[in-house]
Amino acid sequence: MSRILFDPTFPAQLDPSEVQGTFTRGVEFNQTVSVSIEQSEEETFTFEETLSVIRVGEEEDSVTITISGNTIEFDGTYFQPWEDLFTLVPPGESNKKTDPQTVVNIPNVPNGQDLYNLDQDQRHFLFNEYEVTVRYTSDLSGEEIIETEILTHEVFNNLELIRSFMANYDYGEG
Repeated sequence: MSRILFDPTFPAQLDPSEVQGTFTRGVEFNQTVSVSIEQSEEETFTFEETLSVIRVGEEEDSVTITISGNTIEFDGTYFQPWEDLFTLVPPGESNKKTDPQTVVNIPNVPNGQDLYNLDQDQRHFLFNEYEVTVRYTSDLSGEEIIETEILTHEVFNNLELIRSFMANYDYGEG
């Protein structure tokens, strides 16, 4: 049974024991989470340090994680793990003359191409999980304990990110 508790300063829409933050895809956010150790009448614990925070699954390079003592700060914008498939052709070309190029996700879409097809990921919610490893000490026995717990962010896909991207995309001069 885990003794690690998360206290996010960002309001979660779900039970805080399940989700420690609800965010919108493509919208910048900042969240501070305090990590503490659950105490009991039989035993108390002293928090020592947060050792690591590691993203479970695909890396999200647009979110920065900063650890300071028992505080974790998340800062950035969620784009992953949706898979939007953009199929592109050079300006003035078509799939009849040129083999289309298919790329996954916005950061990989080159400028100056004509959009041939877009298969937008329609999933409304996805969850990004982080393994948080902390070290604490039992005040009763002096035993040092290292424990890992999952911190979960729920991310809502309101489909605005793709609409906005397409409205501002640098199309080719075809």
